[in-house]
Amino acid sequence: MKKRAKIAGYALLSIVMAFIVLAVIDTLFAKYLGSSWDASIHKFYTGTGDVFVSLFYGHLANFFIWNLLVHLCSIPVYMTAYSAARKHRVGSMMVVFGLVVMWVWQFLGTIAWTFFAMIGNPEWNVEAKLIITMAFFPMLLVFLFFLDLGCDLGAFLGDVVKERGEYKKITYRVEVDGKRKIVYFDTSRSKVNSTISAVVFLKIDQVLQEQGDSSAVSRFLKSTLMNLFAEIATHFNFWPKVKNGLFRLVGVQIGRGCLISQYTRVDHMLPNLVIFEDYSQVALSCNLLTHTFIDRDDRRAFLYGPVRICKYARVAASVTITPGVTIGEGAVVAANSLVNEDVAPYTLVGGIPARVIKTLDPGSYSERIEKDRRLGGKFNVE
Repeated sequence: MKKRAKIAGYALLSIVMAFIVLAVIDTLFAKYLGSSWDASIHKFYTGTGDVFVSLFYGHLANFFIWNLLVHLCSIPVYMTAYSAARKHRVGSMMVVFGLVVMWVWQFLGTIAWTFFAMIGNPEWNVEAKLIITMAFFPMLLVFLFFLDLGCDLGAFLGDVVKERGEYKKITYRVEVDGKRKIVYFDTSRSKVNSTISAVVFLKIDQVLQEQGDSSAVSRFLKSTLMNLFAEIATHFNFWPKVKNGLFRLVGVQIGRGCLISQYTRVDHMLPNLVIFEDYSQVALSCNLLTHTFIDRDDRRAFLYGPVRICKYARVAASVTITPGVTIGEGAVVAANSLVNEDVAPYTLVGGIPARVIKTLDPGSYSERIEKDRRLGGKFNVE
């Protein structure tokens, strides 16, 4: 469904862009293109021009008024459904996701309608419309992002609707393995045969809520919507103050003087379980994972746990850290390592999986630690 929706969306976008290009060509060069063009493209364009102007430019005010009314009416419904999701998770989530999908498509429609209204403005000449088109081009990237988001959420909503009867048939138990928690699902009484299922994701929300995650009404929805900020922080920001601010926005816990280099990814589903203590550093292209799925043999499980980078720890480039791992104070992880166990303070580890290479001298940090104590945390680079 998701793939077909994307194909349909991109096809529609291609048709619209082709129409715009042909309209520009017809406006500028119709008199040079001969009778065949005049009898086909020019005739079609001139015949639809008045309708185009009347629809988009003539009804622009009505479009925004109705958009506003829909939002005013739907927001109370969303808030009510969201509040009820803790007790009536499936039905409430269907309403919540339905409204979010509607808002995403409203936003897409607003972008498109605004653009066409400007192009259809009869008071502007062709040159002005070309300038507006070029200036509007960056919005195409925003449009494509939200088009993908709308298809993604719509596909998930469709699966929730199809699988809603299976939700109560799935049971689970939680086991604690150190700092990790493993949620084992029993799907034997349901038609679900994989952890990659919409209702299993809703069950995960329920488990997280029961385990004390107060914001776990819909982790899938939140991680999808916050993905934009995480991707901006991951790829485009280099200065720690801005980058760390964006990561904090999605839930990552970050102390003073921390460095998170470009292309390092934090787990988008449970970013609140990623913790950077003061003056910790993570280099390029690392992956900090706080959850994983177990779906082999007769086991269907969801494993999750915090990832903590302690004070003064340094993680080199292209390191993957798995759920429940703590990198101890002053520890160093060599590049291209896989860390699936805790790293002791002031040790150098490396490899796949990471093993101790040597012990570091804690005394080399004493001057820095003493300076931090003297400052009393008053100097905050954030």
